[in-house]
This record gives sequence, structure tokens and C-alpha cells, in this order.
Amino acid sequence: MSWLDLQTVMHRVSDINAASAVLSWDQETYMPSGAVQSRSEQLATLTELAHHYMTNDEAQRAVSDFASYSETLTERQRRIGQTFIKDFDRTKKLPADLLIEQARTASLGQDAWKKARQQNNFRLFKPFLERMYQLKREEALCLAPTEHLYDALLDVYEPGMTVSALIPVFSRLKAGTMDVLARIGPLQARVSDEVLYKTFPRDRQLSMAQNIIGKLGFSDSTGRVDLSAHPFCTSFANTDVRLTTRVRENDLRSCLFGLIHEAGHGMYEQGISSEMSRTPSGQGASMGIHESQSLFWENVIARSEEFWRWAFPQLRQTFPDQLANQDVSLFFKAINSIKPSLNRVEADELTYNLHIILRFEFEKALIDGSMSVSDIPEAWNASMKELLGVDVPSDADGCLQDVHWSIGLMGYFPSYTLGKLYAAMLWNQMRKDIPDIDRKIEDGSFSDILNWLRFNIHDYGRTEDPREIIQRVCGRPLTETDFMEYVGSKAQHVYGF
Repeated sequence: MSWLDLQTVMHRVSDINAASAVLSWDQETYMPSGAVQSRSEQLATLTELAHHYMTNDEAQRAVSDFASYSETLTERQRRIGQTFIKDFDRTKKLPADLLIEQARTASLGQDAWKKARQQNNFRLFKPFLERMYQLKREEALCLAPTEHLYDALLDVYEPGMTVSALIPVFSRLKAGTMDVLARIGPLQARVSDEVLYKTFPRDRQLSMAQNIIGKLGFSDSTGRVDLSAHPFCTSFANTDVRLTTRVRENDLRSCLFGLIHEAGHGMYEQGISSEMSRTPSGQGASMGIHESQSLFWENVIARSEEFWRWAFPQLRQTFPDQLANQDVSLFFKAINSIKPSLNRVEADELTYNLHIILRFEFEKALIDGSMSVSDIPEAWNASMKELLGVDVPSDADGCLQDVHWSIGLMGYFPSYTLGKLYAAMLWNQMRKDIPDIDRKIEDGSFSDILNWLRFNIHDYGRTEDPREIIQRVCGRPLTETDFMEYVGSKAQHVYGF
């Protein structure tokens, strides 16, 4: 078989997966609630088809023959082929029945999670979560041997990452976070974020947020924005990228920073080389690298004082009464206030990582069997008290706040913190490569920043793993040091210590 034959296989599988993504996007945006059962069967069918075409005789021959002609291909073509072969090897280890059952359970579980959260009743979600964890343990066992069973799930989202590599990084990050929090504690009264919780009309919030992401570089000719219960980005091609957000009338942060975050994901997807379209390489390198892009735009850029010297006049024009007593400095401090909170999505840059460390520890224990699903609510509340010093008033505000477990994304959560670490490293390198970057941000000129990301990160898609990317761009391996220096400096500026 030839390269064209392998492309045919890749295109077919990619198209089926894109169709599944469309149905999942629709379930979160426009699908009527009564369609959950039928949608779960549709998604299960497409999962079965994708597995079949990924592992059938034609795919097997395409993989077997790749070595015979790979030297005639370009380096990028070889990488695309090698990525498919890696996915083929992984998929061959996973029984079709297991993947079908996971897809069905995810669709039903997501609906159960929504109802459980609305009714603050963990018991409604518990059987679906137990079933999903059982299925994910089976998946991990199929992919074993690994040092830790959870490693097999981590590798799905962050290739090459392991429990043994994460624990020391997270341990140092936790200690550093606690040190900064201790310094901020006595100074909390210096910063007020009350201005963020006034009444901000929904339509003006959404319009302002959409205008900002357009200025940053998200293209509405190849993307769109809709509303959903939980903000997300999904992509069916680099020419069809969908963002969702939610708007809370009494919280300016939710829509504004949520949409900037998702636009970071979206600009990554829009920037992936068209050479990788309809192949498994036509997506982000990893969820950690993906998160580095969203968190870079949301936090490093959009929470900087330079950014608000450009954007604040527009924001105050949109909300003149609500922001009448604010200036750039006060607003910058308000959006960067640091205080432990209940909700991961709305946590500040520093304490956010403690939310992730909690979830990482729970997932690891649930997969290896040292914790049961029944233990989650009580253990969650105790851990939140220990790590963040907050009391959890309800499961809806606690262990039911995230959609991830309902759809089987075990192993995903560490990517968020890895994204912060990668983003800080990329920012340090970008500052060297673009010496006048602060002035560009203050002028509202973001094209050089986006082009730098396009050239160094986006264009490569999934043809490099995270370790290769960070080493190539930054000249050194992953470290938490850049992030702690970045967030520590910002905290010092905000609180004046």
C-alpha cells in the first residue's frame, strides 16, 4: 500500500470522529433534553465505526507497509504516519465493546451529572460514575503494563507523562503556592474584587467578549460562539472551530475570561497546518500544550496591566455605571485578586493548581482502587478544607462542579496545571524573541504574538510530543520555576509585598 492508501484510512477515521464531535457539540448546545438516549446510541455507533476502520485489515496493511516507503516521504508526512501508527497500536489494544460502552455511558452520564448538579444530589450521578471508573480501569489494564495504572490514562492527554514525573512537580508547586498564600493572607484587604460582581447585562457581556477575541485573532470565518452549561472548544477541522461560553449577569469574569480562554484553544486549532487535515495529527500536541495556549491568552495576556491599558476604556464604555469608580490599576488588581475559593473554573491563577492537585490525587486513587466513588463527597470536602481552607456547602459546589468525569476524561485534569507551567515557559521565551511585546499588548496589537505561537506551536499540530515542543522552543525541559516566578511577581505587584 502507498501513502495515498494510508491517507484514505486516516481521512475516513478522522471524518467519523469529527461527526461524533458534531453530535457531542450539539448535545451541549441545541439538542432537546429528551434526545439523550437516542444521542447516546448514535455516538456509540460512530465509536464502533471509528474503531472498525481504525483496526480493520485495510488499516493493518497500511501500517505494515508504511516502513517500506516512509523514507520517500517528507519529515512532516513521516510524522503524520507515525502518529497514526501510535494511535493504531493503542486502539488495537482496546476492545470495540469497551469503547462503545464508554461512549454510551458518557452520553448518559453527562445527562445524569447535569441533573445531579441541578438537584444537588450526588446519588443521581453515583451509578454512572461508578460505571465510568470501572470502564476506565478496564481501559488502563488493556494498555498496561505501566508503572502506575493511572499512567495509561495520563498518556492519552499528555503523551509521556507519568505519575512519578508529576508528583515531585506538583509537590514543589503546592509548597510554593502555600508560601505565596501565606504572604498574601495578612494583606487581603488591600485588594477588592467587588466591582466584578455588579449587574452586567448579558448581551453586552457577550458582545464585549466576542469583540475582544476577534481582536486577539480568533477568526469568525472559521469559527463560531454559542452558549453551554460548561464552556468548551471543539474542532471538526481547522476551518470549523466551535467555542461555547456561559454568561452570568452578576459575575463579569465568567463570560469574558471564559471566552478568551476558549478562544486560546480555538486559535490553536485554527492555526494547525492544513497539511494535517483529516489525520490524527490535525489537532493539538497534547491537552497540556492546548491548555498552555488558552491559559496564555486568558492569564498572561488578558490579566496583564498592559492589556487593560488598551481594553479598559472599551470596557468602561460598555459598562459606564458599573465601572464609574474604576481605573486601570484598580481593575487590574480586582481581576488578579488571590483568595481560596470553591470553584476550579473561577479560581485565581495561584490557587487554581490546588484544585487540580486535589483532582489528580482523587483520580489516581479511584483508578488504583484505594478510593471508592462512595468516598468522593466526604473526601472532597475534607481535602478542600485542608488545601484551600474553605468549607463546601453542597455537592453541587463541590464534587459535582466539573463535567469531566461524567464523559470519561480521567487523566485530563493534570493538563490544566501543565498548561500553566508550559505557558509561563513560553512567555519567558517570547519576551526574548519579541523585545517590545509589552508595548504591543498596550497598543492592542496582537498579531506578532499570535504569529509567534503559530510558527512555534500551532503549525506542528500533533507531529511533536510536549517534551519535544518545550525543549525545541524553550531550550530546556518542563519546570514549575517559571510559573512560580511569574505568579509570584504578579502577586507582589497586586498586593505590594
